[in-house]
Amino acid sequence: MELTNSQGDMSITDVVFRIAPRINAAGRIKHGALAVDLLSERNLEVAREKAGKVHEHNSARQTLDRSITQEALDMIEQSGWKERHSTVLFHPEWHKGVVGIVASRLIESYYRPTVVLTESNGHLAGSARSVSGFDLYEALDACSEHLIQFGGHKFAAGMTLELEKLEDFRAAFEEAVSLRIEEWMRTPEILVDLEIALDEITPELFQSMRYLAPFGPGNPSPVFVSRNLRDIILGFGRG
Repeated sequence: MELTNSQGDMSITDVVFRIAPRINAAGRIKHGALAVDLLSERNLEVAREKAGKVHEHNSARQTLDRSITQEALDMIEQSGWKERHSTVLFHPEWHKGVVGIVASRLIESYYRPTVVLTESNGHLAGSARSVSGFDLYEALDACSEHLIQFGGHKFAAGMTLELEKLEDFRAAFEEAVSLRIEEWMRTPEILVDLEIALDEITPELFQSMRYLAPFGPGNPSPVFVSRNLRDIILGFGRG
């Protein structure tokens, strides 16, 4: 697995989108100790072997992510829940390590507060994800009588509950969300930093953006927009 570019340099993008997900996947699929062992390994050849195993776990995570997300989307479609203010889904065989990722994926299709649950140690356990502007923790607190425990913040949370409480929780969460969510929160938004023309997108601009890195929660990547553009599909001669 090659993580550097043609010049042999490693960028913050490599760390965020290629290395970090693999380290994270070790804990989601197997155990976080695998990633710790890899990062603390001093022998290069042994490190390569451990990196290969961590990479395999990430591949397994991606497969689970895709398959469970599709199952969840089918469940929403078949259950007639497309027009709800919230999503609460449960399947006993979904992998606990990816339910949070799946919740985020579902929001891409159904933009609303989402809870994805699976069975764990005789209870239901899961993760919740919110949408911009909506206080997820407050909504869960309003449903706390149906939960064994929960914790998190306004954007993401985790919880456990009894199986027999599922329908009560689903109804209570839907009510809590419908009472609190505002119409503007139900539409995805893209915050734009600056409007620029296409001829302003130059190698110099790209280089200037590199000086502002690394980007993250405290230093988000700048977002530009160019307006009045059209897609042009170029035709090629048949031969």
